[in-house]
Amino acid sequence: MDMETTNKESINDVPVNKDSITININCDGVAGTTLFYYVDKGIEYVEQPYQGIYKPAPALGNCIMEMLSSADNTPLAITFQASVIEKNKDSIIVKPVDGSLELDSADKFHLSNEDNLELQIGDLVEISYNGEIMESYPAQLGEVYKITVIEQAGADAMYDRIPMVRVNGKLYYDTGRESIMDARCGTMDGEITSTVDGTEIPTEDDQSNFGSGFGYQYGADNTIEVYMNEKWFIFEYREESE
Repeated sequence: MDMETTNKESINDVPVNKDSITININCDGVAGTTLFYYVDKGIEYVEQPYQGIYKPAPALGNCIMEMLSSADNTPLAITFQASVIEKNKDSIIVKPVDGSLELDSADKFHLSNEDNLELQIGDLVEISYNGEIMESYPAQLGEVYKITVIEQAGADAMYDRIPMVRVNGKLYYDTGRESIMDARCGTMDGEITSTVDGTEIPTEDDQSNFGSGFGYQYGADNTIEVYMNEKWFIFEYREESE
């Protein structure tokens, strides 16, 4: 009753090239309707052959996973796809693909890369976890069972880096946080005077990869605060190896 119609058509007896679960609806022992549940590119679907393809409420998928888990005594596993937007020595930060339920919780997830997967910015991965999402930013998952590479970005692909600025030989990275400081000095400590492409790392002092003409002031704990669009944004210092 709660399913949302889509513009997709069902023209086969069973879904084509889909790893699906069959749902038989029987009334008083008499065979009735057969439906197929599957996940395609992180989105849940229910297909009724020759009738239509629908998007169910999330409760259906959760119910199916719980039933399968209790049937074979295996841990509950939820999967979603995401793209790699940052990588460090032993961890990555990913963004869930459009349409995934996880994107409703957070636009960034911090994951440990314990298996030392060879990943690069732009790779598409599939993540299997126990369904728990921690309240942090970037968000973290309760228990991650597996990270699988679905599609790797081309070797020559260029992706925008994190917004960053170089001041006095140090690189400061955008934290995504807006400053809440009320009282501050009315004089700027410096100004961003040059810029490079968003795919590059600034190499000169007072240079950024997101534009020029922005004033900044030094903040606490190795941070600077950049004034843009009538707001102050916090940038933090990191070693370049990070």
